[in-house]
Amino acid sequence: MPMHDQSVTRYSTVAIVLHWAIALLLILNIALYWISDSLPEEQGRALMDWHKSTGMLILILSLFRLGWRWLHPVPPYPAGLPQLQKLVAKAVHVGFYVIMIGMPLTGWVMMSGAPPYAQIIFYGLFEWPRLPFVDGAQGAAADFWEAVGGSHELLAWLAYGLIALHVAGALYHQYIARDAIMARMSPRSGK
Repeated sequence: MPMHDQSVTRYSTVAIVLHWAIALLLILNIALYWISDSLPEEQGRALMDWHKSTGMLILILSLFRLGWRWLHPVPPYPAGLPQLQKLVAKAVHVGFYVIMIGMPLTGWVMMSGAPPYAQIIFYGLFEWPRLPFVDGAQGAAADFWEAVGGSHELLAWLAYGLIALHVAGALYHQYIARDAIMARMSPRSGK
């Protein structure tokens, strides 16, 4: 993993674009789920198709983002940032990677074990492949499939908590601490 470059004060443009794109997609996906649940079955199913496709897109972008982060230096925390805030920030980042990768994976497992009509058609373009080890979900695969469905829901609740904590932290740094934390990931360079 690359060492911290003390001259880097902001994330790279690619990291910033991925951060905000994935954030918007996560919020969109949450909205798609909650709205689909309140609609008549046919309309709700159409929104769930978008939910599934967006989940797979989040998975692809998150894996790319993780690789990008591995290969490119991240800016160090500003001098004087309390150790507890650094630990919380790191825990939230790890939690978000668990969400951004774990939720789509568990959703993929759920769809792979569901009846054939529940396939994922990626934004209406092509059928997303099913995972063969749960396709048809019988016996031990059915037990696994059931457990994954429960973990998908738990990850959703973790996502809500992490989003709230992340937004609260960003607002704290921007308006109370008035430090340089927000500028590191801001779409504008501030120049």
